[in-house]
Amino acid sequence: MLREIRQGNQRGEQEEPVAKAARELQQASSKMVCSMEWSEEDGVLWFRGKIYVPWNSDLRRWVVSLCHDTKVAGHPRCWKTLELVSRNYWWPQMFRYIGQYISTCDLCLRTKPIRQALVGELHPLWILDSRWDTLHVDFIVELPLSSGHDAVMTVVDSVSKRAHFILMHTTVTAEGTAWLFLHQVWKLHGLPKCVVSD
Repeated sequence: MLREIRQGNQRGEQEEPVAKAARELQQASSKMVCSMEWSEEDGVLWFRGKIYVPWNSDLRRWVVSLCHDTKVAGHPRCWKTLELVSRNYWWPQMFRYIGQYISTCDLCLRTKPIRQALVGELHPLWILDSRWDTLHVDFIVELPLSSGHDAVMTVVDSVSKRAHFILMHTTVTAEGTAWLFLHQVWKLHGLPKCVVSD
């Protein structure tokens, strides 16, 4: 294992950016805190006392399979596998890689039970006879900035399907939303009997 990591770390022609930056930090004349986190011993690059695994899909897959696929490991979930891998190894975005690996593990997909409550049956919403008694409220956020606003609150009547589109900011609070509802919807249509929102 260490031999393969050493070979991956010593490839000069395709030296990856993380290993290159670590070597430059080590060679810098002024020792910074971040340069103290990296060390190199016998051709193996270490980060905070853990072996740095270079970008090699076969090598990283093999490291994760050691901590996930073996009989001793027992195909643990994402957090436990991350904890087992991070005891000895490190690479950037390790959690994302491990999550993708586990989400495609055939044995886990076939045998692991789903540990969340079963989704209940869908029931249609009741429709009231009068307009503006049942409202559907939704937020469209993180839009391109326009007139100083970057979000829209939509309020739709379930009977007539008429809507109000209220300009707002993505960072609006619950109190700000209530103020907008009061001054843009309630003053025109009164208090609704039911408000549906996700």
